[in-house]
Amino acid sequence: MTNALDSSPPSWTGATDIKPHVLVVDDEPVIREEIAEFLQLQGIRTEAVSNGEAALEHLDADPSIDVMLSDIRMPGMDGLTLAKKAIDRRGEQHAIEVVMLTGHATVNDAAASARLRAIDFMVKPLSFTTLKATLLHAHESARSRREKWLQSRALEAVYGDTVKQVGDLQSLVSELREALTEPRHADDGGRSAFLAVVNHELRTPLVPIIGLAELIEDESESIDPKELRSLAHEIRLGGERLERAMSRITTLADLIAGRATAHHAACRPNRVVHTMQRLFAAPLAERGQTLDTMVETGRTVATDSARLQQVLEELLDNASRFAPRGAAITLSVKDDGDGVTFRVADTGPGMSPAEVELAGRVFQQIDMSTTRRVDGLGIGLPIAMRVAALIGATLTIASEPGRGTTVSLHVPAYSGPAKPP
Repeated sequence: MTNALDSSPPSWTGATDIKPHVLVVDDEPVIREEIAEFLQLQGIRTEAVSNGEAALEHLDADPSIDVMLSDIRMPGMDGLTLAKKAIDRRGEQHAIEVVMLTGHATVNDAAASARLRAIDFMVKPLSFTTLKATLLHAHESARSRREKWLQSRALEAVYGDTVKQVGDLQSLVSELREALTEPRHADDGGRSAFLAVVNHELRTPLVPIIGLAELIEDESESIDPKELRSLAHEIRLGGERLERAMSRITTLADLIAGRATAHHAACRPNRVVHTMQRLFAAPLAERGQTLDTMVETGRTVATDSARLQQVLEELLDNASRFAPRGAAITLSVKDDGDGVTFRVADTGPGMSPAEVELAGRVFQQIDMSTTRRVDGLGIGLPIAMRVAALIGATLTIASEPGRGTTVSLHVPAYSGPAKPP
């Protein structure tokens, strides 16, 4: 019988102090024991078994095994079948690298080993030097794969559901693209505006998320903990921006498809104003802006208060983004005939009649360049207009270039298709 090894054992002087944990699988006792003895003399943890079934039991019981040396031709389960099962069962969390052994090398065996993602293919008799180099390479590869898996789990913990959010956004984008290319929506922006705006707005938060995640993945061992927290903060901000984009695109998709509903109940306008004060206190402060409010009604109206707040949120967000830093945004409500009228006024650049008409179109902005001063999807005003119609309210816009914009929302005493019970 031919020996498995053809030279005397060298000392083990690997590039790392962490040594492989090897499983040797061979049905020939002499070869199996010879390889196992060599590895054990080098201080390498080694298990040796005679068949595929026993190998799988060892692999399932001990995830620290990171390299498997397996003969190809064995009775029962052959080495190629064993390799596939071992790789598939381990995955990346407990990644294993497989080195195939054979005493009768063929091109087909080598090709089959490569297709199974075996890291190497060796022919008996083996040299100590070759075996040592192969084990080091296989061990380092397995360890690297395991570390990358751990890093990917850590990144998921940092930016939560961002990956799912991106997938959901892609689905919504496809749905809206189809909706906006239908003839009845041809005047709502068009395909080219939709693609340009959405592409810009989704790429903007995705670039730092992907870039910072790659930095953490590649340099995790050398990043200072304080810097790591800062990177995590930036990733979180990007994820939150994606989440808001997803929520607003979902709203628009539902409105266009006719899936949005409204549920009317008693609503106190003064409470709605107070809610807006609370929601916008921090965002306005970041921009050095203030919100001045005025309530001139004690009336109760029957409407969908959540939808009403949705309209006002879009209007106030638009006003803040277009008004200069330090400006005062005004939100007022007063009795108006058969209901009340909310007004949101800003001191921004204002719009011409043609620009007002353009701003009401989906995914359209007055400045469509990628270098525009004010970012956004171009759906704030279209959402507000559609939700206002959904709750039976009337929205009108008064604006002049250089003199700011005032949006009025008239909410009837009862706004809806039927009287409340």
